[in-house]
Amino acid sequence: MRLIRLALERYGAFTDRTVSFRPDARLHVVLGANEAGKSTALAAVTDLLFGFEKTTRYAFLHDMPLLRLGAEVEAADGRRLAFRRRKGNTRTLIDADEAPLADDALAPFLGGISRTVFCRAFGLDAGSLRAGGREMVDVEGEVGASLFAAGSGLRGLTELQSALDAEAEGIFAPRQAKHRTFYQALERHETARKAIREKGLRAGDWRALNDEIAAAAEKLDGLRAETQRIATERARLERLKRARPIVAEIDVLDHRIAADSGLAEADAAWIERLGAALESCRKAEAEAARTDAALTRARGEAESVPVEAALILHTEEILAAFSGTKEFEKGGTDLPRIEGDAHKVGLDLERLRARIGVPDLASLEAGQPTDAARARVERLIRDGRALAAAEEQIARDGAAAQAERDRLAREVEAAGATHDPTPLREDLKPLAKLHERIAAHEALETAIRREAALLRNQAGRLSPPVADTAVLARLPLPAADTVARYRTLLDGKRREHERAADRRDAAHSQAASTRDRLREREAGRPIATQERLDAARTARDAAFALLRDALAAGRTAGPGAIAVYERALFEADRLADARAADAARVAAHAADLDRLAAEDAACAAADRVLAGIVQDVAEGEAAWREAWRPAGLVPGPPAEMAAWLTETENLIEAEQRLAEQRIERDRLSARIEAARAPLAGLFARAGLDPAPDLEVGQALERVETRVATLASRWEANLQTAGLLRAAAATAQRLDAALAETEARRAAWQAEWAEALRPLGLAAGARPDEAESALEAWRAVPDRLTARADLQRRATGLRRDREAFRVTAASLVDALAPDLAGTSPTAAVRTLHDRLVATQARAARRAELDRRLADSEEAAQAAAGLHAAARAELTRQIAQTMPDLAAAPIAGIEVVFGRLNTRESLRAERLRLRGSLAGAADGLPEAEIRAGLDALPPEAVEAELARLAMEAEEQAERGQVIYADRDRAERRRAELEGGSGAELAAAERKAAEADLQAASRSWAVLRLAGLMLGQAVARHRAGQQDPLVARAGALFRALTGGGFAGLAQTYDEADTPKLAGQRAGGGLVGIEGMSEGTRDQLYLALRLAYLEDYAGRAEPAPFIGDDLFSTFDEARTGYGLDALAEIGASVQPILFTHHRHVAEIARDRLGDAVDVLEL
Repeated sequence: MRLIRLALERYGAFTDRTVSFRPDARLHVVLGANEAGKSTALAAVTDLLFGFEKTTRYAFLHDMPLLRLGAEVEAADGRRLAFRRRKGNTRTLIDADEAPLADDALAPFLGGISRTVFCRAFGLDAGSLRAGGREMVDVEGEVGASLFAAGSGLRGLTELQSALDAEAEGIFAPRQAKHRTFYQALERHETARKAIREKGLRAGDWRALNDEIAAAAEKLDGLRAETQRIATERARLERLKRARPIVAEIDVLDHRIAADSGLAEADAAWIERLGAALESCRKAEAEAARTDAALTRARGEAESVPVEAALILHTEEILAAFSGTKEFEKGGTDLPRIEGDAHKVGLDLERLRARIGVPDLASLEAGQPTDAARARVERLIRDGRALAAAEEQIARDGAAAQAERDRLAREVEAAGATHDPTPLREDLKPLAKLHERIAAHEALETAIRREAALLRNQAGRLSPPVADTAVLARLPLPAADTVARYRTLLDGKRREHERAADRRDAAHSQAASTRDRLREREAGRPIATQERLDAARTARDAAFALLRDALAAGRTAGPGAIAVYERALFEADRLADARAADAARVAAHAADLDRLAAEDAACAAADRVLAGIVQDVAEGEAAWREAWRPAGLVPGPPAEMAAWLTETENLIEAEQRLAEQRIERDRLSARIEAARAPLAGLFARAGLDPAPDLEVGQALERVETRVATLASRWEANLQTAGLLRAAAATAQRLDAALAETEARRAAWQAEWAEALRPLGLAAGARPDEAESALEAWRAVPDRLTARADLQRRATGLRRDREAFRVTAASLVDALAPDLAGTSPTAAVRTLHDRLVATQARAARRAELDRRLADSEEAAQAAAGLHAAARAELTRQIAQTMPDLAAAPIAGIEVVFGRLNTRESLRAERLRLRGSLAGAADGLPEAEIRAGLDALPPEAVEAELARLAMEAEEQAERGQVIYADRDRAERRRAELEGGSGAELAAAERKAAEADLQAASRSWAVLRLAGLMLGQAVARHRAGQQDPLVARAGALFRALTGGGFAGLAQTYDEADTPKLAGQRAGGGLVGIEGMSEGTRDQLYLALRLAYLEDYAGRAEPAPFIGDDLFSTFDEARTGYGLDALAEIGASVQPILFTHHRHVAEIARDRLGDAVDVLEL
């Protein structure tokens, strides 16, 4: 496909700009200076062929819906299509009449390429060219990668493939390593699987646990019911406590309302209307007084301002004259300056006349040269100077080229003869893998030492430690099932021990709490216990028996016996009274004594159970130690020893892997030593002294260094010879260019003599003399125009000043004869000041008259409003209190205040009753009052304190019951399977998921790397020979014969590499080429690929963007020749802002190039 016409209708900064491409041209060069729209035109080609992107940078002048591009294209078979492209989402291809075309109308012309392929393969700029050259160095000139990158425009394929392989290697490889994620997940999976095998669901005290949990639940249910009762009673008492102050406030308000009972009842709405009427009456009275005062003040102000109307009739004449005062004064200042400027311009014209050499000013004005004559002289001056610069540059370049040619000839002569190192390179190829084997041997040796030290450290860290891992396999160790059985037994006994210890501690804690309460209660006044009362009664009965016996015998009892009886009687009665008065305290003390006896019995039972469990644990531990005695080990706890067994199994497996690594190390050592004999032969052939004591790796490095030195000398000599030929060709080209400039100098001299006649100069005048004359002639038109303009302005100023004087004199005569002797401007300003003062007084009087009328109207309205407000007040008071209808406003306000206060008290009482309903939880007020009457405040507080103590005791009992049930439930959960087995199962599932993810990631990465390598290999196999041959021919043209073409070499791994074939013989690898030469090679590969593509499909135009910005003139010319060489099959379009590129193209290609300027 070829572009015949590109229409930039509305795109970027372009509007209706059309670029036409000659169909017969083999190369199109689009020349545009910086900011001329070259980048815009480049983007336009892409948007034209593949549509506008969603966002575009080229809608800054035209709106997006108005963007339009057009073109006419021609296919290889001669078919043509004219179309346009608009900005939109669908049906963007249109014809000249905006009618939509089919979306696939361009498909036959594009050959199925996409926007991305077009930009990468059919577009190239200097940056991409340089990056492509570096890419070939990065892949070390590998043929397939170089061809693929140059043909597709894709770079970094080798790095991408290496990165994919490295990432896949980090996931999985046949050799196990701890840093690989697959083996990390596999290790976690094995660890979890062993944990699941060791832990499982165990039976035990299942029925006892369930009974214990059920009993605790029954206790908790009873505790909840008792707690609910206490909470209900506390809520009732708290409700009474909250309601008491509110009820007291309601009673106070009732008393205050009843105190003003003599006031008549009135509706609240009427009271509100009465208040509004009072407020309106007060406001109306104040407003009437204010308007009367304002009326008096306005009348006085209006009478104090006199009005004069003498100057009002001439207002327009005075204002017009006043507006011209500044112009009059400015004209007086400007007129002398303008006349002086006109004189100076006349003197400038005289000087110019003298410089040019004409007799007078009339001749000067009549003899001015035309613009065309001046432009012709200016162009010849520029051409002459450019020609002189070119002659000077060619002379300098010629001298430099001859010096470079002589220098290179001396270098070739001094270098002497060199030898081709290719045979030595070929002999080194069989030893290519030796470095890898040495590195692998060193890595294995290091790994073996590291693994052996790690095994020793791991075995030493075991508890109990292991001195030699090889002995582990022969020890009679207990089986994993035996360890698990002992672990179950001992763990169960320890849990029983913990539960028994918790029960014992809880029993002792409860007993201690009961003793503390007894001590605290007994620390105060003595408690009248039943025992003390019985003892006192016994003493009383004994004393009475003595008195009874004496009376029965007729004896008189002595005073002492009577006193003993009285004391005994008093003590018994006192204790009985105290017991009745302190019944609650006595009952609590008796209950605590009974509780203490029961708790002491529970403590003794708990101690016996705990001692039995301790004995069972001791017997189990002895049996556990006996199981390990045949192995000669003192075991730790069963859980630790289970982990110990797992670690020992891992140590044995690691010892086996270490033995395999030692075998591999010995095999590599033998293969490395076998390379000594071939290296000794290479030493002799490369001119090195024998060194039998050197290590194999050092000997190989010394041989490789020697071969690289020989190759560098060989290639340097070949390159210098090629540069010598290029320098000789450059010197010949510069000699031809010097002859051409001499011919151009003769033609310029003839045209110069003819162009000087309109300026009045002799034919031998130099360019600087002509430039001076041109400068003088350029100034003549402006000076003539300036003189005419100044003369016209001076005449106008004189006319305007005279008219102002006449107007000022007439106004002074008519309005202010006293100003007859003043200047016109001063008289006009004085008249203006008087007019302004008169207008101000007239405006002030008009404003005051308007205010007076407004004040009179406002006073009348205020008086009417006052009378209406008083009538409304009288009507309102008469509705409810007729006896106050004629009362003054002050008396009515007193009554209104009393009514308002009573309404406020009633509203507050209503609010308090609402608060009482909230505080009383919705109970009726009567019920609340009955409860308050039944319980005084101190009784409520005492009852609340008692309930709080009872709730605290229940909370303590509930904590103990909750703790017992929680412990039992946790134990049951452990017996159902335990958290350890669940965590291990979860860990196993997570490890399985990680294994699947790692496998999937490894497969994706590995397949991607293989597919990428296969694509490069397929590209190399399918296009290698014809493409490399064509690229070699283009490379020869691009280097001007410095290289004869391209060749293929093979490295130690038999990988084909690209190399340049020098014209004088010898190969140069890509890494040995200069940056410029690599750029030329990359361009040759790209152009060869485009030619090959054109032979198989419809090609798009090749777009080059300043491709040769880093090339010198010689390389630029070679590059233009190469672009034109593919022009028969592919349309090459080169965009550039360097004019010399277009000139070189014209010089080298003639009519075969189509140069277009934007």
